[in-house]
Amino acid sequence: MLENKFLLWFAMIFPLVFSAGPANVTMASLGARFGFARTLPFIVGINLIVLLQSLLIGFGAGAVLQRYPAVYRYLQYGGALYLLYLASKFLRASRVATGGVADNAPCFTDGVILQLLNMKVVTVMMVMFSKFIDTRSSQVSQVILLSVGLTSLTGGATMTWAVCGAWLTRLFASKRNVRLQGYVFGGMLVGVAVWMLVETIRHPVR
Repeated sequence: MLENKFLLWFAMIFPLVFSAGPANVTMASLGARFGFARTLPFIVGINLIVLLQSLLIGFGAGAVLQRYPAVYRYLQYGGALYLLYLASKFLRASRVATGGVADNAPCFTDGVILQLLNMKVVTVMMVMFSKFIDTRSSQVSQVILLSVGLTSLTGGATMTWAVCGAWLTRLFASKRNVRLQGYVFGGMLVGVAVWMLVETIRHPVR
């Protein structure tokens, strides 16, 4: 029974976490621009907030977002605008010819801010707890277990996307290609930000 529940949880959460959301596309872009090692502080910031958000939502904070949907909506706007800010850093850096990696690597705080504004994962958390919390058992242990499991998957996803981005840089390591990657991945972040804004406008939370 427990094994079946885990498989069901994994089958639902894995594709949601590993799909091309704001954090994952950002990780591929940053991994390509700065390499895997220099994105680790950013990865730690993202996944620390994932854990804290999951625990808070599991213990009832999700009810606040459901009661005040405007907060959720404004956070979505904030996440899109922050992605545009990160994209602008890429595009500015691409105008400068460098011999390799740019100096302004993302930091722990950047990861924290992005994840605080990443409503996709918050939605995943709400769905996860609504589907997999058994009210007949200890909810504290279930919330902790589900939160740690979700953070493990998001950690694996962000590292995987960063490694793939870094691999692309090694494959196409030249001044011209580094500049081109900045434009391409910066453009990808702009695209994700625009998609987030359009979806927020088209499908408002009520």
